[in-house]
Amino acid sequence: MSWQPPGPPSSNYPPSPNRPPLGDARPQFYIKLSRPLVTQGLLGVILAVFVAQVLLGFFLFRSWTSLTNTNIDVLILMGAKVNPLIAQGEVWRLFTAIFLHGGVLHLLFNLYALYALGRSWKATGYIRFLTIFLVSGLYGSLLSYALSGPISVGASGAIFGLLGGITVFFLKYRDNFGVQGRAILQNMIVVLVLNLVIGFSSGFIDNWGHIGGLIGGALVTVGIMPRYRQPAIVRLGSQPLELADRRQMEVIWVIFCLILLAIGVYAVTVVRFQ
Repeated sequence: MSWQPPGPPSSNYPPSPNRPPLGDARPQFYIKLSRPLVTQGLLGVILAVFVAQVLLGFFLFRSWTSLTNTNIDVLILMGAKVNPLIAQGEVWRLFTAIFLHGGVLHLLFNLYALYALGRSWKATGYIRFLTIFLVSGLYGSLLSYALSGPISVGASGAIFGLLGGITVFFLKYRDNFGVQGRAILQNMIVVLVLNLVIGFSSGFIDNWGHIGGLIGGALVTVGIMPRYRQPAIVRLGSQPLELADRRQMEVIWVIFCLILLAIGVYAVTVVRFQ
């Protein structure tokens, strides 16, 4: 690793009393952030799906129930997690259930949580963010399929996966974000514990879906979160850390997580429903 100063020495070097001496400067490394484009896209998709729910409920059943409450008929039609139907082969419901919501309050809560978490995930890149969201949602649906009987919908499992993933990420890189990183890590742990406690104390929350998403998010993040290294040329002052190219290993890890998911779906179907 080579070291390179920021430029030629100044003509009035050594520095004047009003200028800090060159020896006081230190290389400072930071992690570049990306724009939350995927977060905005997911918010738009989830909102559009909810509008479709409401309109479908009106045109097919002449009811606006989907706007404020759960319309089971509409949710089943659009792909809610229904255990017997999944066991009969409609495995796609594990995916579609992520984007459905049981009323406007359920929708707004998850939209806000996704928006807030998307701002904290800007360091990972949009492809990793989307991957963690989708894989977490699938793992949430899987554990709900395995351990929870009622029909369920919602992006909560995917959101818990983002919480689990960001906890793993900031646990590893908390020092690179200074006080802010350590504060985010502490807040994530508090939010996780509080939400799990609330989930177990309520009979209307699919807490197994939350736990499944949490496990899935942490699992996939371990393998695909960015790995950083110091630049080959280190300069005084602030400069971004270099991102190691691990795309092949990250793709392999995601495939591994999806294989585990498929094995889990098969095992649950055989053990519980056959």
